[in-house]
Amino acid sequence: MQLGFYVLRRIIAMIPTLFGLTLLMFLLERTIPPSILASQYVNPDSTVPIQQQLHNAYIELGLNRPAPVQFFYYLINLLHGNLGYMNSSYYSGSVLGAIETYFPNTAQLVIFSMALTLLISFPLGTYIGARPGSISDHASRIFAITGYAIPTFWLGLMLQLLFGRGVMNLPVSVFPLDGIVSSSALPNPLPSWLINPVTGALYSSPTHMILFDALLHGDFSLAFNAFMHLVLPVITLTYALLAGLLRFIRSGMVDTSRKEFVRTARAKGVPERLVVTRHIRRNALIPAVTVVGLLLADLLGGVVVTETVFEYPGMGLLSVNAAISDEIYGVVGTTLVFGLIMVIVNLIVDVVYAYLDPRIRY
Repeated sequence: MQLGFYVLRRIIAMIPTLFGLTLLMFLLERTIPPSILASQYVNPDSTVPIQQQLHNAYIELGLNRPAPVQFFYYLINLLHGNLGYMNSSYYSGSVLGAIETYFPNTAQLVIFSMALTLLISFPLGTYIGARPGSISDHASRIFAITGYAIPTFWLGLMLQLLFGRGVMNLPVSVFPLDGIVSSSALPNPLPSWLINPVTGALYSSPTHMILFDALLHGDFSLAFNAFMHLVLPVITLTYALLAGLLRFIRSGMVDTSRKEFVRTARAKGVPERLVVTRHIRRNALIPAVTVVGLLLADLLGGVVVTETVFEYPGMGLLSVNAAISDEIYGVVGTTLVFGLIMVIVNLIVDVVYAYLDPRIRY
C-alpha cells in the first residue's frame, strides 16, 4: 500500500476519535446546570445588557432543547470557534482568545523539552544499549528509576531552591524562577511586534513565541532572557521523559542485537560500528517512535504541573486557574486542545512509523 493511501486511511480513522472527544467534552459541560452554563457564556466586555446576553446564550447553546439537539449546537459553536468566556482574575475574555494567547508559550516549552529529550536519548540510548551490563548501563537504570519516582512538582521546587537563592544562599538566582521573560529585559518603548494591536498587551509576532520572535527581529538579548526562563521548566519536563525513553531505546538495542541478521552481519566481518548504527540502532528505534507519541501524553500532563510551579503563563497554568475559578468553559476548552494535540500527534507517529517500517501500511 502506498504511504499516501495509508495516511488517508489514518485520517478517516481519526473521525470517530474526534467525535468521541467532542462528545465527552459536551457531556462534561452538561453536568453543570443550564443557568450556570448560560451565565458563564456572558461576555464581561460586551455592552449588551446581562439579561439579553443570558437569553441569547440559551438560544445559542440550545439549552432549552433536547440533549441531542444541544450537541448539534455545541458542534456548530465549536466549528465557529465559539468556546464561551472566562471571567477570572487570571484571564477575562473569550476562551478562544485565551488559547490563542497562552498556547504559544506552552508550544515553546514543549518544543524545547521534546528536542532536548530526543537529542539526548537517541545517542545515549544507543551507547548504553550497545554495552549491556556495563557501568553506564547500571547508571542509566538508576537514572530511569529516579525519573519515574520523582514527582514533577517536587523536582521543579528543588530546582528552584537549588538555582534560586535558597540552598546556596546566592545574591541572585542563577536562572529566572517564573514567567516567560523579565520585565527589565523588555525594550522601552515596546516595538510593534511585541504588542497586541487589539488589547495592547505583551504579545509577540509573528510566531507568538517570544524567543523565536526576538531572534527573528534581531533582539538577541531579549531572546537570551527568554531562553533563560525556559531552562528550569524544560529540565523539569525532560527528566521523566528522558528516563522512560532512554530505557526503552536501551531495551530495543539489546533485543535487536540478538537477532539473526545482526549475527550474520558480524559473521561477515562488518565493522562493529556499522553493525550498531546501520543494523541494530535503525531497527531498535522503530518501536521508540511509538513511545515518543505516548510520552507526549505524560509531557502534556507535566506541563500543567510545571507551569503552575514556575508560574509559566501557558495552557497548563490557564487550565489550573480555570478550574480554581470554576470556569467550566476554560476547563473544557483547554482539555479539548490537549485532546486534539494527542490525536494529531498519534497521526504523525503512525505516519512516521509506516514510513520507517513499510509492513505497517498493510
